[in-house]
Amino acid sequence: MRGKDESGAGRSIGAAERILRALAAEFPRLHDRQSFLDSVGLRAQYDKEDGGGLSDNERQAAARALTRLISDGAVAETLWPSGDSDKVQLPEQGMIAVSVNLGSLREERLAWEVERKGAEPSQERIVSEIVDRSRVWIEQNMDGGKLPLLLVNASIIHGSNAFDILISAQYRNPYNLLRYTREVVQVVAHIAGTHTMLVAQSYGFPDFAAGR
Repeated sequence: MRGKDESGAGRSIGAAERILRALAAEFPRLHDRQSFLDSVGLRAQYDKEDGGGLSDNERQAAARALTRLISDGAVAETLWPSGDSDKVQLPEQGMIAVSVNLGSLREERLAWEVERKGAEPSQERIVSEIVDRSRVWIEQNMDGGKLPLLLVNASIIHGSNAFDILISAQYRNPYNLLRYTREVVQVVAHIAGTHTMLVAQSYGFPDFAAGR
């Protein structure tokens, strides 16, 4: 039964946990508050798998629990442009795999250790520089007065022999992504190489239309 925690000797599941489980079940669908309260995943947490909706009391309780989770920061509401919108027009998604010259980065760090002036040489600093350069590049390279590209994520990756940093972006056309890679990413110190990949199909963030 959905209302009981199977691992907890029949304990009732709290409203917050129901919401978290429903959010997990709804992947790759992304919701606002109202669409989530109407979602199949949330109805299932209240044993409404026969297609019936939540009762007024259940819906109010779920709405209050969701509001509390958002207020205390446990669940985040995020403003993000929908790339497929006519007003945004950033329908394509791509990734840039970045390899770092760890040898030259280590040499700079050893020199920095002597006086410790300026920012510490690190992969974190490389990502910060890429992000800072990205803001300037985007502002200076509008595409017909519109954003040419929007960064989605920049991550430092451990456990890969192929790359050290992975950057995700939404863009209008592949030329913008290739120019961005060449003019922003590749010019940062200690970048050994880049590999640009185009996303054929995305599930979940930032594809807000998926599964709706």
